[in-house]
This record gives sequence, structure tokens and C-alpha cells, in this order.
Amino acid sequence: MRGLAFLALALTLLCSCSSKKKEAELLELSKPEWLKNRPMSSTYFYGIGISPKVGGAVFYEGKAKEKALADLSQQISTKISSEQNLYRMEDNSGVYEYYQSRVKAQSQQFLEGYELLDSWEDLTNYYTFYRLSKSEFYARKKQRKAEALQLSLQKYELAQAAQQQKDFILALEQYAAAIDAISDYLNEQTTIETAQGSIDLFEAEKEAMCDIINGFQIDCQTSTMHSLANTNIAEGKTSLIVKCENMTAHNIPVRFNYSGGFLVADRFQSDTQGLIKSPAFKTTGSTQETLTATVDLKALGRLMTKNLIVRQIVEKQKPAESSITIQLAQ
Repeated sequence: MRGLAFLALALTLLCSCSSKKKEAELLELSKPEWLKNRPMSSTYFYGIGISPKVGGAVFYEGKAKEKALADLSQQISTKISSEQNLYRMEDNSGVYEYYQSRVKAQSQQFLEGYELLDSWEDLTNYYTFYRLSKSEFYARKKQRKAEALQLSLQKYELAQAAQQQKDFILALEQYAAAIDAISDYLNEQTTIETAQGSIDLFEAEKEAMCDIINGFQIDCQTSTMHSLANTNIAEGKTSLIVKCENMTAHNIPVRFNYSGGFLVADRFQSDTQGLIKSPAFKTTGSTQETLTATVDLKALGRLMTKNLIVRQIVEKQKPAESSITIQLAQ
């Protein structure tokens, strides 16, 4: 009796397995062509998404859609990357990573107008198939570039106005914002027509920004200080002033270096009058030391913008500096 029951159970399992195998074979025969061979087209970008059938249908269908759109985004990102190279910039790891993140963000912006073509499922997974018109992609890209150029021009004009008012830090921030607005198009023409004629925005903005930075100067109240050796010198013993275009420049970061050793505080910013107090330090047993003040270009770049391309331009300039000789009596 037990033997008959065992035999019946074995036959049932065998039939069940055979049925599932047959179902899987039939499903394989019904698999759509877009899953067998990924479509290629000069007219459309395609995205395919796959999600395990875990949870409810709404959940895994949504996951499959997300993955299909991510696949679409990757196709666009690859297209943008292949069309672009920052030939105007030296490529280094930091800027390259930032550039890649901008490409990714840009490709996400173009994910409009996509359409679902088909979906399919087998016993374990759910599949979706989407497409996006390349003509719509390029039209949207052209429109966004035109908008970016207009925004860049507005920032450029604001920067010029701030520079005329001798607000140099505001001018630098606006020039940086102007370049940031067109950072996705630096491999392309960045020329725009204005009432004054054609302007290559990137070149004009970069040149104006660099002119300000290279125009900074630091004047010391005194070029020589006298003190005893091995003595603590208080902060503000003397002062320096930061200028640009013969006018004082406020909020400009300056870093000090002391030949006699470590400075507890070595970073300062010019006040509303462009003034900076000298840092506190201790004299050595030597007969002479030097205190050097330099415009801190790294800090200036960070103050101006989050755009790493702009920061790289800033950091490549020659910083203004000035030195104070400290004569030490034994």
C-alpha cells in the first residue's frame, strides 16, 4: 500500500516537472526578437529592462521600466561622451570624474518622449522594451544649448557690471556661473550673437575671469619688521591690503607662509576695506626670517563655484604674493 502511494507521488512530481519544462520550452519559443537580438537603429535609442518577478506585478513591472530607462540613459550618455572631448582643458582625474557626472546628469535630462514598445515575461523575469526618437533627442539638445547660452550671456553681463562696480569677488562668481551654464557644451561652438556682435562666451568669460585673478596684488604696510629673536609676535602687528585695478578687493582669501616655522592660523580673508592682519607667530634664533602672503587660489576657486572645470582654470593662474622681511636682534 505504501509502495503504491510512493509510486503515485513520484508520478505526480514527474508529470509536474515535465509540465514546467514544457512550459519553459514554449515560453522560449515565444521570446520576442528584441530579446534575442538587441535592435540597432539610426532613428531610435533603445532601452531594455529586466526585473525578477518578486513581489506584486506593479512592483516588478515598475523595476523593469526603471532599468529600461536607465539603459536608454546609458545609450544617450555613450552618444554624448563619444561626441565630446574637453580639448580646451587639460584632462586630469578630478575633472574627468566631474565631467562624467555631468554627462550622466545631461543624459537624464533628455529622457523625455520615450515610449513603451513591448513587454514580455517568462516564469522568473519580466522584460520591458522602450525607445526614444533620436530626432527628438537632438532637437531637445539644441534647445537646451540655446537656453544655456542665453543663461551664460546673462551671467556674463552681470559679471561685467560687478567688475565695473569694482566688486571683484561678485564678478568672479558670476563669470564662474557663466562658464558653468555652458559646461556641457565646451567641445562645441559657444558663440552667441549680441547687439555688439558675435561673442565666444567661453573664451570671453575665461579671459575676463583670469584677468581679474592675475590683476590681484598684495601691498604690505611695511616691507621690513624689526623684532627680538625668540619672541611671540601678536596677530595684526602689521597689515596688508589686497587690490585689483588699483582698487581694494574684499573677501579675497590669502594664505601666509612663515620661513621660521608653523603658523597656528595661516588663512585669512580681506575685509571690506581689502585689509588683512598679519598672523601671530614666534620669531626664531636666526637673524632674519620671511613672512609671505599669497592669494589662495584653491580657496578662491571654492569660494567662487562648485564647478571643477572652473576651479582648475583658477588654480592654474599665477597668484599674487608679497613678502615681509623680519630682522631679528639677538
